[in-house]
Amino acid sequence: MGKALTDVFTQLQGNLSKYYKEKKLEKYVTEVVNLEAKYAVLEITEAHVPTYDSLCKRGVELLKPGNLKDENKLKYFLRYCEAALYDFRDDMKPLTMILRAFMVTTMFFYLLTPQYFGYILPLIMVVPVFIGLRGMKKRSLNGLITGCTIVPLAIMVGVVHFKSIFIALNTGYDAYIAELAGIYNFSLSFTSGLLTMMNIIAAIMLVAGAATAYLGIRHNKMFL
Repeated sequence: MGKALTDVFTQLQGNLSKYYKEKKLEKYVTEVVNLEAKYAVLEITEAHVPTYDSLCKRGVELLKPGNLKDENKLKYFLRYCEAALYDFRDDMKPLTMILRAFMVTTMFFYLLTPQYFGYILPLIMVVPVFIGLRGMKKRSLNGLITGCTIVPLAIMVGVVHFKSIFIALNTGYDAYIAELAGIYNFSLSFTSGLLTMMNIIAAIMLVAGAATAYLGIRHNKMFL
């Protein structure tokens, strides 16, 4: 079953030189050769036959002269082939990890940000977060990019938090806790516990944000 698609890749290698030159040709030929090697050893289970057949049909359509010279169609087909590998290998674990890291980052971002930047920034991010989460679930590359706009903001909030803690440690941590307790009319023990919890939240948010960015970059090919 793998042979039909590898035949498409073989024909692609021979036809690309008709429409692309130099660096572009080298780039696309390299991508096609890599895909051919991956699909040559791939075992397609019965559950994935419809997806595989659809991919083959797309490849045959792409080989038509009017389609192959359209670079956007070529890019989409190659990306589709890369993304389909995750399906054929039943490897959805990276998507689950990205979604979990993203949701943890988002949740703690909304908990911590108002302490330093008020409620405007969290409100601004409601739409990108919603679009991002929805898009990531559908494995949309635009959704991944949109959702990940929260990552640098979350990292910024985490850095601001620990910067204030570092300053407090240098000027007197106990005095800082006493000042916060006075401002919010809390007990010293409650304020100390709350600050410790915020430190933990900020640390987890930084790790989750970095994980979201890392996993998103590493597995971006599973998104279309």
